[in-house]
Amino acid sequence: MSSWLAILALAVFGVAVAVQPGEHALVLHLKQHNLKNFERRFWNIATPGHANYLQHLSTAEVASEIGATNAEIELARSWLLSIGADETSIEVSALRDSVTAIFKAAAAVERSQTHGVSLSVLASQKPACVEFIVRRDTMINDAAHEASQVGASKEFNTLGGYTVSNIKKAYGIPLDLQASNSTTSQMVWGPGTFGYSTWQLRLFKASQCPKLNMQKVKFDTPYHGSAGGDNFGEGNLDTQMIAAFGLNVETLVSNTNTSASTEEGYGFGQTMLDFLTQLAARPKLPHVLSLSLGSLSAASCDKLCDEAAKLGHSREECDSFLQTQRQVCMFLSKEQVQRIDTALQVLGARGVSVFGSSGDGGSHFSFGRFQGGAMADVLNKISCEFQMPVYPTTSAYIVSVGGTMWKDGDSSKPITWSGSGGGSGAGFSWQMDRPTHQDKAVEAYLATTLGLPPNNSFNAKGRAFPDISSVAVMGTSQSSPMTAGIFSLLIDKRLNAGLPPLGFVAPTIWKVAQEHPGEAFESILEGNSKTSCDNGFPSAAGWDPNTGWGRPVWAGLVKHFAADLTEQGASEIVV
Repeated sequence: MSSWLAILALAVFGVAVAVQPGEHALVLHLKQHNLKNFERRFWNIATPGHANYLQHLSTAEVASEIGATNAEIELARSWLLSIGADETSIEVSALRDSVTAIFKAAAAVERSQTHGVSLSVLASQKPACVEFIVRRDTMINDAAHEASQVGASKEFNTLGGYTVSNIKKAYGIPLDLQASNSTTSQMVWGPGTFGYSTWQLRLFKASQCPKLNMQKVKFDTPYHGSAGGDNFGEGNLDTQMIAAFGLNVETLVSNTNTSASTEEGYGFGQTMLDFLTQLAARPKLPHVLSLSLGSLSAASCDKLCDEAAKLGHSREECDSFLQTQRQVCMFLSKEQVQRIDTALQVLGARGVSVFGSSGDGGSHFSFGRFQGGAMADVLNKISCEFQMPVYPTTSAYIVSVGGTMWKDGDSSKPITWSGSGGGSGAGFSWQMDRPTHQDKAVEAYLATTLGLPPNNSFNAKGRAFPDISSVAVMGTSQSSPMTAGIFSLLIDKRLNAGLPPLGFVAPTIWKVAQEHPGEAFESILEGNSKTSCDNGFPSAAGWDPNTGWGRPVWAGLVKHFAADLTEQGASEIVV
């Protein structure tokens, strides 16, 4: 084995390979192997009762299953060198599924290999072992100074009594409950301007959550976002919610700012893929990850443009318009989404519980209706005729979290969250098949519920979402990190009892909810996902596509998730 091949086990993690001004990087995503077998292993690990339940995998075990061969990696490396890559910059991911190289400005100009050459041309020349290529240009380090962060976040909504203490009381969570295991960890993520203000977090602590441990909250990359940016408010909210509901848990705020266009357009999808694959390769992983950001799925965007084409609009016209809308279509293709799904499987197999916001546009939009003239009118009409799910919450490998609010301000009367023309994201994936643990409850909902949208407007066999829900008066960007923090406390109890973390927890959620109705989740009976359209999914007893199985019930969560009930003494865990 060559000396270069001997160092393939070295991991690249945290942020992507740094690109300096005038340079660029190429990322070769290698074809992954044995994906069907790996998916079987994933579901076995996540399925209660299976012999491999919660027997999570190491980085090396995942790499040996899906990673490229030495010969494939050497072929990719040789090709990069042939087109002008800096040999010292070439890095192989710890999962052995990507190779990254820097192209120095002078060398690239001299060889005339990649400067000015389109990705489509490079893709036509790539080795057979490479699935697709991504180019990265200069990173932007928007680390903000504390003084510029003042007033940059969304103000926490306490109108209607939605304080941290009142929400915890509604769920039965003791106000003084804190994590006690020093290894328990949780994370929120976003690109570009995503970050949090320590000044705002200090104000939030003083007014809402006195026991919040500021020392436990930290950035895990050099990229700290910037005040006033599109994602900075999201980062503040995510950080406040996960830290307040996962009290005293080590909280990592991660920003993988890999390009200049990662907040609105197609750059986001690649940044998410970068982040997830790099995270999965870390030797130490967070136990919980919350993902609040997303957009209409690639399949939803394809459907919008396919329907628009029937009305005489070109695909280019439709795609161009969608890229002008805020966080609407941010995934390049269904193939890229499949790659992200695999990365989420890897995280689950390694023991990470991933939660994602179900979206704020009901079952029809990312947020609200399209804006901007005749094309907006066309797409609004199409969107109301079909149910348009978002991603990544529709991944079968994530726990989708919907939104609730309180009827007439009464915390004992939870209903589906809606407001400002939007509402809790809901529905069925166009691309992902429904996992088997959903079959019984979903079929029951579809068979017995009145007032469903037209059959041809959604994919009844697709992954159904959300799974569960929490308060979302600030959108489901509030409910996902809130729920993630609650599960961090459950995992903390498990670690203290010598039990493994929960990893991909959705099958267990559905099993508990069906076998012990009302114990761990309180069903939400009022609401509809139609928002500003005239059809949607109504709420119902049990599971429904508005709020899933409902909101948390702390005593039941502890009973069914914090203990191994097959072991004697598990019932003795203190609520």
